[in-house]
Amino acid sequence: MGVDVALHRGHDATLLDESGAILAGPVKVATAQVAALIRDWRPGVVAIDSPPAWGRSGPSRPIERQLATLGIAIFPTPAEPRGRRIFDWMAEGIRVFEAAREAGYVLYVGQRRTQRHALEVFPHASAVTLNGCLPPRGANRLGSRLGALRGAGVDCSRLTLIDQVDAALAALTGMRFLQRRSCEVGEKGEAVLVLPVESLPGRFRRESIS
Repeated sequence: MGVDVALHRGHDATLLDESGAILAGPVKVATAQVAALIRDWRPGVVAIDSPPAWGRSGPSRPIERQLATLGIAIFPTPAEPRGRRIFDWMAEGIRVFEAAREAGYVLYVGQRRTQRHALEVFPHASAVTLNGCLPPRGANRLGSRLGALRGAGVDCSRLTLIDQVDAALAALTGMRFLQRRSCEVGEKGEAVLVLPVESLPGRFRRESIS
């Protein structure tokens, strides 16, 4: 199950099976409804496009710094947002993780347990790692991410909006995690972000426009 977090317009959720078919969704769901939806769908894992908590210190986490080293830009997660509205969507995402925990899904921090897990994911990074390169500058985000899904065998016929595509990328990342075909960046035991590939290069190159 993948959840793309949004602050005001509702979160997008999608459930995939191992063949890449959409079992449920995409649907819009409010934060207050997330736990009930998880209990209804009973996924093997919940992959959420948001940090699960604020950083421990400073303006960003090791997750963001490691992704930057790979060439992947990501919004930093600070230790103290200090009421800045630009971080309100992260606060909402933290509440989505709390709803997943209420439904019985334990936050994954690099150590697999017998319980079901909730994962932090980032659809842009998932698409880059699946495609093996950064999209060309100015490229359409929807097209690039749909290409990553189709290349992984996902049925995209019901995905028309970028938020729906991001939810599907989150779900695919979760599926790869269950299949042990994933890796992560971050600090084990503290905060990790899961990626839908088994290994990473030193840095991703940007695709050129043909």
